[in-house]
Amino acid sequence: MLKAEKLAGQPPYIFAQLDERVYQLREQGITDIIDFGKADPDHATPEPIVKRLQETAADPENHHYPAFKGSLYFREHVAKYYKERFGVDVDPETEIITLLGSKEGLFHISLAYLRPGDIGLIPDPSFPAYNDGVFFAGAEVLRMPLTRANHFLPDLDSLDDETRRRAKLLFLNYPNNPTGVTAPPEYMEKAIRFCKEHEVLLCYDHAYAETYFDNNKPRSLLEYEGGKDVGVEFMTFSKTFNMAGWRLGAAVGNADVIHSLLVVQSHINSGVFAPIQFAGVTALEEVAKSGFLEESRAEYQRRRDYAISRFETIGWDVRKPDATVYLWVPVPKGMTSLEFTNYLLDEYRVVVAPGTAFGTTGEGYVRISLTTDYENVKKGIDRICEAISKKLPLIKEPAPAAH
Repeated sequence: MLKAEKLAGQPPYIFAQLDERVYQLREQGITDIIDFGKADPDHATPEPIVKRLQETAADPENHHYPAFKGSLYFREHVAKYYKERFGVDVDPETEIITLLGSKEGLFHISLAYLRPGDIGLIPDPSFPAYNDGVFFAGAEVLRMPLTRANHFLPDLDSLDDETRRRAKLLFLNYPNNPTGVTAPPEYMEKAIRFCKEHEVLLCYDHAYAETYFDNNKPRSLLEYEGGKDVGVEFMTFSKTFNMAGWRLGAAVGNADVIHSLLVVQSHINSGVFAPIQFAGVTALEEVAKSGFLEESRAEYQRRRDYAISRFETIGWDVRKPDATVYLWVPVPKGMTSLEFTNYLLDEYRVVVAPGTAFGTTGEGYVRISLTTDYENVKKGIDRICEAISKKLPLIKEPAPAAH
C-alpha cells in the first residue's frame, strides 16, 4: 500500500531501533545490559500521586471526556506553581493548556503556526519532536549548530535577512537536552529581542526546570521581560515527578498562542484523563513540597559526579552538566557516534544514544542518560571508560621513528 511521501522522508526513530536491538539480545538470554539510552526515570512515581489517581479513577464522575484545555482545577495549580517557583503571574483561564506530555505540544505548535515556505529554527542537536513538528507542518527546517565553541547556544547573529524574514518559530531548550548546559540571562534576553523584532514565536522547552545541580535554579522564559509577549513555555511532569508514562504536561504563556494550540489539539485528541490531572495537582501541591525534588536532584548529582570523576581518571574530556539527567560524551577519534554506540552494545552490553539521533552536529558524541540506579551507573560508566581506554592506544599519534 502506498504511503504518504512525508513518511518516506522521515528517518527511522533511533530509540525504537535501540529498543529492538536490546530486545533481541534479551531474547538470546543476554540480560546484563546497562541502559543509558532513554531518559525514563528508574524510581517509581511517588506514592501520593499514585494514590490520588486510584481514588479519583474510582469515581464515575471522572470517566467522562475531559475538557480539551484541561480542567480549570489543574490549570489553577499550574498557575500557582509558576507564581511560587518563578514569581510570575499566569492566567489559568487563558494562558495555560493541559498536554498529553510536553512532547505533544512541542510537535503540535508547528501545525498551528507554520505553512509551506516558512522556516522553523531548530537547535542541533536537540529533542527530535521540534524537527518533526516543523517537517510535518510542511515548513522548512533550519538547524542551528550547538557546539562547545558557541557554548551550545544557537548563533542568532549568523542568520541572513531572508532567513529572518521567513522564520516563524524558534525552539530553545534550557537546561538543554542533550548537552546539559543552561542559558545565561543575557542570551535569553537577546533571544526575546530577536523574536520580538522579527515576529518569531519562541517555543521554550523547560522539561528540566527542576533537574538542576549546585543550587543553580533555571529561570522560566516568563520571568524575562517580554518573554510572555513572544513565547510559550512547555513544562512536563515526566522527569520531575518520575511520571514519564503518565503523559502529563502543560503549555504556559502568550494567550493567543495557547488558544491556537487549543484549536489544533481539539482536532487531534480528546484531552487528558481527569484522574491524571488530579494526580498532577498532588504532585505540585504535596510531593513538590515534601523534599522529594531535593532528594531527586541529589541522587542525579551523585550519579553525575561519579561519572565525571571516572572520565577524569582516564583523561577523557567530558563537560560537567549544569542540569538535566544527561552526559554529552565525546567518542574516540576514528569512530562515528553510531559505530561507538554499536561497539558499546556489542562488546560491553551498554546502551547509549548516538549523538546523531539529535542532529548532524551531534556527530562525535553519545548521550548518556543517568536514569538508572547508582550501582548500574557505576557499572555502566566503568564499562564505558574501559571501552574508551582500549581505544586510546589506537587513536594516539604514532611515535616518531628513531634515527
